[in-house]
Amino acid sequence: MLIHHYSPSTGEYLTSSQPDADPRNDGRWLIPSSATIDAPPPRTPTTWPFYRDGAWFLLPDFRGRVCYRTDTGEPVEIAIAGKTPDDLELTTEPRPSPRHAWIDGAWTVPPELIAREKRDAAMAEFERLMEIARRANAGKADAYAAGLLDDEGTYYFKAWSAYQMALVSAINADTFPDAVAWPATPAPYVAPAEPIEPQNPASVAST
Repeated sequence: MLIHHYSPSTGEYLTSSQPDADPRNDGRWLIPSSATIDAPPPRTPTTWPFYRDGAWFLLPDFRGRVCYRTDTGEPVEIAIAGKTPDDLELTTEPRPSPRHAWIDGAWTVPPELIAREKRDAAMAEFERLMEIARRANAGKADAYAAGLLDDEGTYYFKAWSAYQMALVSAINADTFPDAVAWPATPAPYVAPAEPIEPQNPASVAST
């Protein structure tokens, strides 16, 4: 015969042992408090017996299992029986990345984070392209205003200035940053063709 001990505060099954004989009655066994002769039911890997209101119940048991906090993704080990990971605001699924948050029972990258990352990436590209344009025109504004640039210099100054304005228009568009149409960089300068001088009729006749 076995008696089965349980926690007096929670009812959690603790251990089983043989009872002591009653020294005053040879045909009787001593059953201490917080123990019962009722055998606990067979358990599964994630359940544990609890004795409550005169009967055994199987409650969740995730002790020793590594779970993850749903607020930070930090790994923790469950130390108590009778609670599911959900009860403790935990999950058995590891957090895929720091970008993920626990939303509606699953690790998900928040839509607002995706939108912010998309905008940040687009603005970084804007700043990169704008810096190229600024370097192309650096120190030339006064020379252009004074008419000191040659034809090629004037062409590139105007072209890069227009390019900067087109960049600003691109980030001010209603479709930014979901659909960005970056302007093309200025085309290479092409010098105007030299005028063809008319031939002297007298020289043509002499030939």
